[in-house]
Amino acid sequence: MRRLAIVAALLLAACGSPGPDGSTRSSREVVVAADAAPGSAAESNWRRFADNVGVWAPGYALTLRLGVDAGPPAGRAAEVRQGAVQIAALPPDEATGLVPELALLSAPELFGSQDEADYILDRIVLDPYRRLFSEKGFRLLDWVGDDWSDPPARRVYRTGVILADKGWFERLTPHDRDVFQQAYGSAGAARADSRAAARRAAEAGAGGATVSETPPGAPAEWSEATREAHRAIIARAGGRAQEIYDLVVRARQEFAAKAAAPAR
Repeated sequence: MRRLAIVAALLLAACGSPGPDGSTRSSREVVVAADAAPGSAAESNWRRFADNVGVWAPGYALTLRLGVDAGPPAGRAAEVRQGAVQIAALPPDEATGLVPELALLSAPELFGSQDEADYILDRIVLDPYRRLFSEKGFRLLDWVGDDWSDPPARRVYRTGVILADKGWFERLTPHDRDVFQQAYGSAGAARADSRAAARRAAEAGAGGATVSETPPGAPAEWSEATREAHRAIIARAGGRAQEIYDLVVRARQEFAAKAAAPAR
């Protein structure tokens, strides 16, 4: 009997896991849900994601549920947990609902420029946030839908996340984990395209005037009011928010030193 149970378990693993409707989905079928309006940069980014997966891991059958087909963001995390969706993009508010420490990234004036934000997000805080999402049963694949606004003296950066089911992701081969990890943001193309589209839209709204990004440079000193706003966000977020904030503070200094160093 024990041998029969083991054989049955192996057969189930080979065929895939049952979906919420009781059907069995093959482990090679991948459903992605994300907000992306027709013709938008986001849609282009997800189409490129699908193309990359098709080239790098052609054995997968990928289904993109974009825009209205993705359903409301509020239900996507549950769909990932249930196995109905393997990868989902969550906007900032939904992502923060899962990991409250994510609210720290939208603290006013936390980042001084897009380049500084990229450096800190990709090289400094990605791993700490991955650990936090892992504790909730998700694999944080990448940041998505970053929204940079720069009203006078109140720079704010908001970013959503691309999540995968942790169990599904960990069952992939090392090669396939790399594929799904890199397919969306390969060489920073997705982020660059999104920003270019936002810049074109801003310039169109400004009557064609050129809209420039804030240049990198030495980190501006935070006022006491800004520091107090940061402390309030850290207190509300709790958990490891202070630890990640301390990493950000050190990283801003490192980034400034790199930017000031003479080119070799």
